[in-house]
Amino acid sequence: MAQSIPKHLLEKFARLYYVKKGGNFTHTDAQEILNISRSYAGQVLPILVKSGWIFSRRLEDDRRMKVYGFKEPNCIIEEIGRELNPK
Repeated sequence: MAQSIPKHLLEKFARLYYVKKGGNFTHTDAQEILNISRSYAGQVLPILVKSGWIFSRRLEDDRRMKVYGFKEPNCIIEEIGRELNPK
């Protein structure tokens, strides 16, 4: 279930999504696209994963490496809307 995120993280998500056109990316890609340090990327990406906006998986040939992917923005908006809808 996706959760609301602060504006600065939404902007980072949007920039990554735009540049990668919804495809997969690595930690290094995120650093270069967002022009942020390795340690800051190490803080941003886990928050986006925990909030349900992106997902991560390990590479089959190198289990040390993670690849990140995007959850569809439409699905995210629907999930947040359902959560906010009074019952």
